[in-house]
Amino acid sequence: MQGFRILIVEDDAMIGDLLQKIVQREGYEAVWKTDGKDVMALIQQVDLVIMDIMLPGEDGYQISKTIKRLGLNIPIIFLSARNDIESKLEGLTVGEDYMTKPFDPRELLLRMKKMLTQHYGTFTHIQHLFIDGERRKVFYQSLHEEIALTAIERKIFFYLFDHRDRVLTKDHFFDYLWPLDERNHNLLNVHIKKIRTKLHDPAGTILQNIYGEGYRLNTYIKK
Repeated sequence: MQGFRILIVEDDAMIGDLLQKIVQREGYEAVWKTDGKDVMALIQQVDLVIMDIMLPGEDGYQISKTIKRLGLNIPIIFLSARNDIESKLEGLTVGEDYMTKPFDPRELLLRMKKMLTQHYGTFTHIQHLFIDGERRKVFYQSLHEEIALTAIERKIFFYLFDHRDRVLTKDHFFDYLWPLDERNHNLLNVHIKKIRTKLHDPAGTILQNIYGEGYRLNTYIKK
């Protein structure tokens, strides 16, 4: 689940610091703000918000309503000391989930993971890459840095991804990509080299050349 960026909006310094450490320890990137002033400037750069309700200035409900009114589909988990049913119902109406303080970090992390999976699907993590097999997208280091592949590069990469950890011969590629054309080995090599450059994989440890056989996309790389 790494690669996600979490925004924490919490004015209590002790709780905010604790939340940031919990989130970072789990491998996420965490941004912590003590009020709603900078939320809208950051909101399109984050994947999930953990937000208190009672904040200086606009409260959490108001901030959430603004986010939804702009059509931004970013999940919000309210984390509040308010435990009355009216507050919970309001939170579940304008956000996606509601937890009360004091809270167990294990429960919060589990709810976060479920929420992220529901909204973004399951990603495959290979070194510095995050791969969305369903949407056919590849990201570098975080989900806000998509790697721009051409149509043919995308077909080659996801052909390898769909057969990851298996060696695909050049004939496999030609049969899949250019079944009626002349088998231009140099053209395939050029595309592979360009993909490696975009993946920041110049040594070919992820997209590996198996000498005399073909290519393989490795999901496990020895340190």
